[in-house]
Amino acid sequence: MRAQSSHTDADRGIDAYFSPPEAIASLLHIEQAHLPRCIWEPAAGDGAMVRPLRGAGYTVIASDIADYGLEDCEAGLDYLKAKPPPDAQGIVTNPPYKPAERFARKALREVPYVALLLRTNFLESAKRLPFFREHEPARIWISARRLPMMHRFGWSGLRNNYSNTCHAWFIWDSRSTQRRIVDWFDWKELTVTPAKKSISASRQESLAL
Repeated sequence: MRAQSSHTDADRGIDAYFSPPEAIASLLHIEQAHLPRCIWEPAAGDGAMVRPLRGAGYTVIASDIADYGLEDCEAGLDYLKAKPPPDAQGIVTNPPYKPAERFARKALREVPYVALLLRTNFLESAKRLPFFREHEPARIWISARRLPMMHRFGWSGLRNNYSNTCHAWFIWDSRSTQRRIVDWFDWKELTVTPAKKSISASRQESLAL
């Protein structure tokens, strides 16, 4: 299996690796008590997160630095230089990995709720420690099962079923009185088996504001 990290910078371009639908479907379950009603998706890509969020009744403002054909999306908008929409109450996105910390820092200045889908090794950098000391996540939801593979936009080679990289939802929520809660989710349990879509009531209580 080819490691994602083996891709060259030239190959990666602007890191257009679109999210699998299972990732946002899981977020809709595990964060249903906390998601704000108006969300900005500033790396909207082909709409992998935008469409499910809108389908669930959320207002989603979509933008991206490139144009991938998504309707009702402001293409050509560089998030790191953009002003936040005035109605945005939260940011939910899968940011390009290299500038992910810059995405997070900017988002935390702009909205009270931020949910970023990131590799779990985002936790590991000593250089990133000051960021985490200053901005402790409220919740970190680790995908217990590897997510379906995120293939690079335009990739025409062999396709693997599952990612060789662990991912997690990193949640910053200014309304939460608790910090650094770490928990796990199984996207297959939440998205494939209807009877098991909701996390337990006791788990919800432990995450209460």
